[in-house]
Amino acid sequence: MAFMPFQNNMPAKRKRKTAKGPLKHLNRSMLEQLTLRWEAWETEATTTAKKIVRARLHLLFLLIRYGGLRLGEALGLNVREAVDTVTGMVHIPAPGDRDVLLPISCMKHIRRILSLPEAESADFLRFDQGFVRRKFYAVAEGMGLAPGMAGPRAIRYARGLELLELHVPFNVVQAFLGQQKSSQVAEFLDFAGGEAKRLVCGSTQGGADEETDNTFIGIVTGMKTGVRSASVEVTTFSDLVITALLDLREFTAMELHLNQVATVAIDPERIILSTEKTPGSLQGPVRATVVSLHQDAVESFLLLELPDGEKVSTVQETAFLSRLRLHQGSRVCLGFPARGVRLYPD
Repeated sequence: MAFMPFQNNMPAKRKRKTAKGPLKHLNRSMLEQLTLRWEAWETEATTTAKKIVRARLHLLFLLIRYGGLRLGEALGLNVREAVDTVTGMVHIPAPGDRDVLLPISCMKHIRRILSLPEAESADFLRFDQGFVRRKFYAVAEGMGLAPGMAGPRAIRYARGLELLELHVPFNVVQAFLGQQKSSQVAEFLDFAGGEAKRLVCGSTQGGADEETDNTFIGIVTGMKTGVRSASVEVTTFSDLVITALLDLREFTAMELHLNQVATVAIDPERIILSTEKTPGSLQGPVRATVVSLHQDAVESFLLLELPDGEKVSTVQETAFLSRLRLHQGSRVCLGFPARGVRLYPD
């Protein structure tokens, strides 16, 4: 069953209440603003020597902001050897031995900086840590950010929180940040008043923000039963029609009836993406816009926005997704099987 418009006078989609308080870390919007500030700061250099120094510091920022590197790890890189400028893969040697994939959005700056003759030196990123921190604070000061929110460690952890908000599994975020010791994990979970802990607990207990947990509330508008399965059509409060395919025993136990309020949830790993609308047995396709994209060598985690503003998250194989050449702002078509939909009667 395709997504179809459905005119009704139903109440707006219910929102879960979230605690409000002073922000103790950089959120995604602030990270983007800080990223733009760093780009501008580099271009403001007035002499050749300053331009080289600012380019080196900008590269450090990009590795920490997008790659989640520790400051010491970034300073110790032989950057020409560690960064694959074609794929965006960065190898961090032991003791934090791991590979991280940088997003396409930052690679144009990294390629430009690494094209400098000075980048041939193995010491291109060698700086005193205190000097680097002072420069990080100075760049952020123009935005009115406190030093505690804009230092290398705070930016690295803000990247981890950003990935959690994009529904990247916690164990993947741990590996991305190179957290091998329990003390390192505990420090991250306690960062910014326990923000990471709140996100992790929310995702495991069903308390995540409803806009990005692939759930839709609506009413049952159609039902069909077969020998083994039952098909239940739910028209959501955001005017979508989504069909769930249930085991017949499960369907019978639910005692569903027409016009009953129900919640449907789309499995993020069962969503199929394409760049064009193609006929088939999948529900949809419906057009969506890529809001954010994080990739590692195996899996990609995307947040999509539907035409009505609803958010949907999905997990894709990186090898497949790379062929679609997606980036933030790309338009895609998504579809999913009825078996990929769960139904929860209210």
